Amino acid sequence: MDNIKLREFFNSCDDFINCKLLVAEYKLQKMLQILSQNEEICSLIGECLEQFNRDREFAKAFIQDSQGDYICDLPNEEYKLISFVFCTLVDIDNKKIDLFDFVKKFYGREENPFKSFINHMVVPFRNLLAEAFGFEKLTTEKKDYNDNIEELNTEYNEVADDEDDEDNKFKQNSALINGDEDEFIRVQKLAVQIISELQYYSSQNNLDAITICKAIIKTTDLRDSDITYSLALALKECKAKQVKFLIKEILKILKI
Repeated sequence: MDNIKLREFFNSCDDFINCKLLVAEYKLQKMLQILSQNEEICSLIGECLEQFNRDREFAKAFIQDSQGDYICDLPNEEYKLISFVFCTLVDIDNKKIDLFDFVKKFYGREENPFKSFINHMVVPFRNLLAEAFGFEKLTTEKKDYNDNIEELNTEYNEVADDEDDEDNKFKQNSALINGDEDEFIRVQKLAVQIISELQYYSSQNNLDAITICKAIIKTTDLRDSDITYSLALALKECKAKQVKFLIKEILKILKI
């Protein structure tokens, strides 16, 4: 058993568990990439999936209560829980499930929706795998995740904390304008504000703008000026009237 690779995976789990909602998809992607390179964990999950009827378990878990509210009722059996959460996370990573919509739909009644999603689904998944390989467990009280969909317009703190050489090189060589990394954070914060302003409007222009802003939020940690510039141009074409001044501010920052 390769304890170094296992530790790397559980560290990536913890990184996902402790992250902000706005970069959760990026952290999830990294976690699943590390998982895919770990033969021991892949083997265990594969064994669980062999006995798992995805369609039946999803139909049983994603239901409405007597008040008509959507709830996620996780299976009790350990192999089913591992399989269920794994399939859900893979669907989020593959864009079959929108994370923002999922958290809002199934955990939106909670005081802290993203924290509830993490505690209800991700922590048990991580702990069952940790127990199987003799690693320490987490408790849901260990961290205060302090994330709420209704707080999308609060100040965004940069959380990209990867320390490997490749990521550091990315940050050093991809500064947006005049080598100033603060420009990325300013654009990111404005994208958060736009999502907050548009989340209750359902026009196609606004929905397109929200999708683009989510992409901006997820990709600005890469410090890639070409990606951010291209997304800003796409945002400009959405013509979302309710946030036209915020969009203009983004374009001004990027000198578009």
